Amino acid sequence: MSHAAASPMILATSLVPGRDEAGQRANVDSWQAVGFEVLSVNGADETRALEGVYPGVRLVTAEKTAERVARKPVPHIHDLLKALRTRCAEQDAAINQCIVGIINADIYLRPVENLSKTIRTQTPGALVLGPRVDVDNASEFKSYKPTGTETYSVGYDYFLMSGDLLDDFAESPFAMGMPFWDYWLPLVALLHGRTLKSLNAPVALHVRHDTRWDDAIYLFFHSLVAYVIELCGKTVGQNQSASARQFDFLFDVLSHVYGRAFAQGTAPGKDSPAPDSAGIAALADFYDRFQEVAVHHIKSRAETITVSET
Repeated sequence: MSHAAASPMILATSLVPGRDEAGQRANVDSWQAVGFEVLSVNGADETRALEGVYPGVRLVTAEKTAERVARKPVPHIHDLLKALRTRCAEQDAAINQCIVGIINADIYLRPVENLSKTIRTQTPGALVLGPRVDVDNASEFKSYKPTGTETYSVGYDYFLMSGDLLDDFAESPFAMGMPFWDYWLPLVALLHGRTLKSLNAPVALHVRHDTRWDDAIYLFFHSLVAYVIELCGKTVGQNQSASARQFDFLFDVLSHVYGRAFAQGTAPGKDSPAPDSAGIAALADFYDRFQEVAVHHIKSRAETITVSET
């Protein structure tokens, strides 16, 4: 067996106690069938509730959760990344030989014959993005037949990478089950000069359902924009090439425009402690435009890869 074939593959998620245990078990089984060791990162109460429920899943307790903002005890993405880094360190392999990933607990991976080989081949030095295909019922998971005309999700439900990319990602407010972490990960990787690859194959299946967000969405919107601005700002003025000066100028424009939109959308109104409706609308519009640009930027710079099913 080659060294690459022996490399550990570790997938982190956050299983939900008491929710569709049969469905989550089937999903975990599908990941393990590909060759992944599975970690579930949860707050202390949820970890206790999960004990003994999912044999073969390594439970990891996060010291803090995002409950104050999310109103449910979901773990931060950086705690899943930390758990992956720790588990990699426990393996008898160099960090860049360790293949790691994050996946939503409601995703089923089809038993595609060459999936494991594709993952091992495509992840070194890159972040692999995993869009999903929606189906009407979990009963379709095992019987699903690709049509070649699948519609893939706009966002991503799983990410795979070699372990040496883990240090690219610092602490952030983003959390499982909350918006925009699936944009934050690829944008950070891209801004660190990493290669993005999108696995556009009907590998990941998900039962279609409505998505509902409350006002917390604006906090995560702000976190995404602020994080990107902060990361880009670290290189401002460090290079005097024409392209670098152009970047510096556009960075200043973005910072100024967002600073003004954020101030108008959050500052008390003239006759009320609440922001003016016009300011709120302008900030919401900025967020919508930023999301459009982020989605386009990620997709246009991600190399499309697939996996053979024969």
